[in-house]
Amino acid sequence: DRFAPPPVERMTGCRDALVPRLAALPGVVLSSPRGGMYAFFRIEGRDDSLALAKRLVADHGLGLAPGAAFGAEAEGWLRWCFASRDPHRLHAGVERLAGALSSSRL
Repeated sequence: DRFAPPPVERMTGCRDALVPRLAALPGVVLSSPRGGMYAFFRIEGRDDSLALAKRLVADHGLGLAPGAAFGAEAEGWLRWCFASRDPHRLHAGVERLAGALSSSRL
């Protein structure tokens, strides 16, 4: 069934494909997820999560949820859903984020 929840093993593999690469990016502060399918992170010096999320999707094709959508305490953070059937898509997303971080347009 295509609506069945993804297996735990796949989510663990996706998390393990994303988190180390994301944590290795300069200026990224990561709250390591223990479960679920989301990673919360922030980029040092960027406090407006909605403006940042809009910029990342418009300029870099990277769709992340702004932390502000989850309450005032999450402002400045971004949420990355790592529920993917293909971990290589996560790798490509991290590459796009790395490009955005090295760009003067972020």
